[in-house]
Amino acid sequence: MTDQPLTAPCPVAALATDWAILDDQIAGGWVDVTAEPGLALALDALRNAVMARAVGVTAGSVSGAAFQAWLVGLHVSIADDPELDEDARARHLRLAAEGARHLLRYLTTLRLSAD
Repeated sequence: MTDQPLTAPCPVAALATDWAILDDQIAGGWVDVTAEPGLALALDALRNAVMARAVGVTAGSVSGAAFQAWLVGLHVSIADDPELDEDARARHLRLAAEGARHLLRYLTTLRLSAD
């Protein structure tokens, strides 16, 4: 046994891993002509749910915070699309704001623990 306290894994980093696995599966589904129709769309819906969850919790690691920062930028970029309807724009801006709030919480905690 070690004297080091056990720490919980970062929930955002775990979601980033899930996202990467789903992203690879989706890319393969679009290329594979023998894949079941609709599978890539179903996996994309699951990937979007993982992304929404990842901006809804506070990161516990640098890698989780980096993924969260990327998601905030992605949602802001999507919201800037002129072809997007107002409801979708508002949804993406809300997700970006939520992710930014959790990212700020992580960064503030990191800064305070360094003092």
